[in-house]
Amino acid sequence: MPGPVFLLRGKFIPPKQITTTFEGKTVIVTGSNSGVGYETALKYVQLAASIVILGVRSLQKGEIAKSQIEKATGRRGVVQVWQLDMANFESIDAFAKRVESLKRVDVAVLNAGLFNRTFKVSETGWESNLQVNTLGTALLAILLTPKLQASRTADSRAHLVVVTSTGHIEVQLKPRDKDQLLHKYNSDLGVGLYQQHVTSKLFMMWITRELAYRCLNGKGEPTVIINDACPGSCRSNVTRDFDTPLWAIAKGVGSFLALRPAEYGARVLVGASTLGEDSHGRWLSADGYYRP
Repeated sequence: MPGPVFLLRGKFIPPKQITTTFEGKTVIVTGSNSGVGYETALKYVQLAASIVILGVRSLQKGEIAKSQIEKATGRRGVVQVWQLDMANFESIDAFAKRVESLKRVDVAVLNAGLFNRTFKVSETGWESNLQVNTLGTALLAILLTPKLQASRTADSRAHLVVVTSTGHIEVQLKPRDKDQLLHKYNSDLGVGLYQQHVTSKLFMMWITRELAYRCLNGKGEPTVIINDACPGSCRSNVTRDFDTPLWAIAKGVGSFLALRPAEYGARVLVGASTLGEDSHGRWLSADGYYRP
């Protein structure tokens, strides 16, 4: 897991505030009814985006988030709530088809993620971390890319931001794991909860890198700017499955000592969607620096 120096620096040294205007822009943020996703959507509304779509599993929770954003910003008619279940491929496909009906999409932030306490298999047959953090996110990224490319104008390109984890650098893949990686991690290998989570994030980073390469035109220029961004260790409900009394105590202590506000993470994600083509195919760490 991230070391104490990294965590403390992230807690007490906030990323720079974003002041870029998104006036006239259409933005999608998945996993946006709470935590970093909610703060990210809120920030886009504050920065004058014309349409902000909350991609959420629970429409009821999404409507609550919408009301909170409208109350906080005083802006109505901006936020839309669309259903999206990253554990269900049909839901992802339906969401992407609905996106096609929009006039344009300028920013898509794929924030929805999962960190389970125990080994669980989703309804698709894939381990839940792999399903949501890797396969579901990859499918949505691929399906949204054509719309993002079509939204390019003479003076701007759309952005696809995929939320990742700095913990991917700690993944311990064995040489024998190089073949059929997904299938090998689609079983209860006893690799540890944290390793399974960050491994699913690493797999998605590989996919993001490949997608970025495939979105270069004949001149080597990106047709849509694609990057990864780590919001840092923020207070959120991504560990909602850790619901035992002991885990509740541990999370409370950890939140007090090391976790930073979700709004700090939102600064990183929104900031990633303002970057130029030099960020294409790279990742922005929680401290605000590019990494190869």
